[in-house]
Amino acid sequence: MSNKVYVAKLPKTSSEIISEAKAALNPSLFVKPLTTNRPFTPRERVFFCHRRTNRPPSAFKLQQVQLQEKKTTSCTKLPALNNTKYSTASNLDYKKEIKRQTQSSSPSTTRRRSNSDVANNANISRKKISSLSFPLSIDTLLKNHYEQNEYDHEYMSHENEINEARALCFDVHTDCLWIVSLIETKMKKNFETSEMCSLLNKLAMAIKRENLSVIRDENKKETILKTVFKLVNTSSDDELTVHILLVLLQMQVTGKYLATVCKLMFKISRLDKNDNLFLKTNVLSLFVDILGLATPHEDSDSLIYGYGALKFLTMNPDLMERAMNNGCLSLMLLHLKMINLERTERQILPETINHVLYQLTGTLRNVVNDRKFYVELLSSGGLVTIYRALELFSGDIDVVTNISRILSIMSTDGKCCEALVECWSNVSVLMSIIDKYPGQEEIVVRITYALGNILTNNENARHQLYDTHCSMGTFLNLMQLYLEKDLNNISCDIKFNIVEDVLIKIIRVIVNMSIQPEIGANLVKVADDYHPVHKVKECEQFLDSLLTILRRKSIDENEELVLAALAALNNLSYYADMSNPNCGPFGARQLDITQALSLLLTTRNHFCKVEVARVFGNLTRSATVREYLLETSGLLAVTNCLDSGDVELLVACCGVLVNMTSDEKNREAFKNYNGISKMINILRSSGERNWILSSLICQTLWNVCSDSDSFPGEPMTVLDTLVKLTDEEQLFGELLSLNEEKVAEYKQWEDFASVATNLLEWLDELLEGRFENIEQ
Repeated sequence: MSNKVYVAKLPKTSSEIISEAKAALNPSLFVKPLTTNRPFTPRERVFFCHRRTNRPPSAFKLQQVQLQEKKTTSCTKLPALNNTKYSTASNLDYKKEIKRQTQSSSPSTTRRRSNSDVANNANISRKKISSLSFPLSIDTLLKNHYEQNEYDHEYMSHENEINEARALCFDVHTDCLWIVSLIETKMKKNFETSEMCSLLNKLAMAIKRENLSVIRDENKKETILKTVFKLVNTSSDDELTVHILLVLLQMQVTGKYLATVCKLMFKISRLDKNDNLFLKTNVLSLFVDILGLATPHEDSDSLIYGYGALKFLTMNPDLMERAMNNGCLSLMLLHLKMINLERTERQILPETINHVLYQLTGTLRNVVNDRKFYVELLSSGGLVTIYRALELFSGDIDVVTNISRILSIMSTDGKCCEALVECWSNVSVLMSIIDKYPGQEEIVVRITYALGNILTNNENARHQLYDTHCSMGTFLNLMQLYLEKDLNNISCDIKFNIVEDVLIKIIRVIVNMSIQPEIGANLVKVADDYHPVHKVKECEQFLDSLLTILRRKSIDENEELVLAALAALNNLSYYADMSNPNCGPFGARQLDITQALSLLLTTRNHFCKVEVARVFGNLTRSATVREYLLETSGLLAVTNCLDSGDVELLVACCGVLVNMTSDEKNREAFKNYNGISKMINILRSSGERNWILSSLICQTLWNVCSDSDSFPGEPMTVLDTLVKLTDEEQLFGELLSLNEEKVAEYKQWEDFASVATNLLEWLDELLEGRFENIEQ
C-alpha cells in the first residue's frame, strides 16, 4: 500500500510522488503474512476410518484362548545312577511315600472321610486357621487330577472356604496357586466384582513377588493362565477386565497371549467412561512396558490393537501424561523407525504392518497436540522419522492423513517449522502428496496449512517451494478444482466448510510465499527472456480465481475466504507495476479488480474495509484507477472512512488519499468532501500516538495545498500542532538513550519529521506572506 512519502520543499509531479512513495514503502509493514485457523479434526474414538475395506475389525468376540502346546523333546533316557552317594535316606523315604500314594490313588481304594471329620474341620477355631498348612488336595484340584465324585467335591469346597477365610483375614504373603484356588472357588458361585478384583490384585502382587515373568515355572504359569482366561470368558465387567489385565501384564505374556491382552485393552479403552479405571491402576504403565517387548514384524496383530488402545487412551491428557512418563514416545518412534527400515528393505510388506502404522501415527497425532513433548520429539529425530514414513508410505491414504495431521499441528511451533525445513531436504515430497490426493480435502487442507505456517517466517522455505518444479501450477489447479466444487455445492455431496477451508489454505500459501520480495516480484512480472509466458499465465489464472471469489462470495457468509482473497491482492499488487495499463497481469486487469473492490468499500465489515483500502493503496498508483474511483464516488467512500476512529482503517485510507490527491481534480473533490478538516482533527487527536498515520496525513495535506496560495482551514491550528509534533527534545529528550522502545519509536518519528517539516515551512511562509500583505 502506497502510504509513506518523502518530499522536497518544492512541489513534485504526480509521477515523482508515486515513484517515491513506492520506493519508500517498507514491505514488512504493508506486505503481511496471512493467518488462519487450524483445520478441524474430530476427537472420536474410532479404530479405523471407512476408506479401506480390508482393515481389522473393531468389534470382536474373545474366545477361550487355547494354551500353547508344550514342546516335547525326544531324547535318550539316561541310565539310572548306581552310585549310593546320590541316594540319601530322605530321598529313599520320599520315593517310598510317592509309591504308597500312587498305589492307593485308585477310586476303589480312596479313603473315605467320615461325616465327623468334616464336622470337626468345620469347627476349627479362627486362631488355628492361620496355622493350617496348604491342603494337598488343592494342588490336586488345580492340576485336575482328583476324582469328580460328590463327596470329594464337598470336601474340597470346604477346604477352599477355609483357605479363602485365611487369605482374607490375614494379610500374609501367599503363593500364586493358593490365590488361584480361591479365584476358582469364587468362580463357581455368584461372586462380587469387588471381591474378585481384590483377589486379582493379590495375585498380581504375588506374581511380581515371585518374579514369574522371569522364572521359568511353566506349570504354574499355565495354571494361572487357565484360570484367568476362564474368568475372561465368564464375566464382561470392565472393572474386572482391568484387574485381569493387571495379572496378565505382570506376567509379561507374549505371543498369542499378548494379542489377547491388547484386544482386552482395546475393548476397555473404547469407552471414555473407563478412563478412570486406568487412572486408578498402573495397568497403562505395565502395558507400555509390555509393548516394548513386541516388534511390528513379529507381533503386528498385537500392536494393531495395542496402539489402537493407546490412541484412545492418549485422548485423555492425564493418561497421555502417564504413558509419556513411562517412555511411550520413545517406544513409538522406535517402532516407527523399525517399520521404515522394513519398508526400505522390502517393497512389499504384510498388510498388518500398515495397520500397525495407522494406529501408531494416530497415537502420535494425539501426543503432538501437547507442546511439552516437542523437545523430546525433536531431540530424538522424531520429526525426521515421521517425514520419512510419509515418503515411504505415501500410497496408504489413511497413514498419509494421520501424518498430515501431525505436520499440521507441529507447524504451529516455530522450532518445529525449522526442523521440518531441515529434514524435508526436498519439499517435493509434500507436493507429490498433494498431486497424488488432489481430491482428498482432509489431506490437502492440512498439507497446505502446514506449508502456510512454514512460509510465514522461513525465507529459505519460500525459495524452496517457489523453485520446486510446477509448484505454482499445482496450487492453482487445486484452487480451480475446489472453487468449482464450492460453486457447484448444490449438486455435489461434499463437506462445504472443508472445501472453503481448502481454498483459504491454498491462497494463504501463495500469500505467504509472496512476502519474499524477489518471489512477489516474479509472480507479477511481465514476460521476458528470463520470465516465460506460462508464468504470466499463472498469475492471470490466480487473479481470475480471486476475482471469482470476490464476485460470487459474500463477506457476511464467507468472511475468511473473502479476506484471504483481499490479502492476496494486496501482496501481489504491491509488487505490480501499475503505471502502465498494458504492463503485466495486474495492469491488464486493474479495472476488473477495481470494480470488484468498489462493491466492498461500503461494507459494514471492519476487517473487509481495511483490506480493501490496503489494496486500493497499491492500485491507486494507476491514473486509470484514480479516475474510476472519482467517477464512481469511491473517493467519497474513502474520505468518509476518516470518521471511523479506527487507527488501522485510518492508516489504510490515508495511504489511498496520498495517491488520490496527487491529481488536481481529486484534490478539489477531497476538499469538497470536507477531507481537510477531518485530517486536521485526526492529526491533533492522535498525532503522537501513531507517527505513520501522522506522516500520511501530512503528505496528503502537502499534496492538496502545496500548489495553492491558500490553506483551506485554520493554518495556525495546523502550524501549532506540527510545532509540537516536531519538537524532538520535548518528545524524547534523555529517554532516547535509555529506552529501546523509544529508539524504535524515534525511527518512525524521523520519517514523520521529514514530511512534516516541509509542510511546516510551507505554512510558515504562507502566514508570513499574509502578514506582509496586511502591513502593506
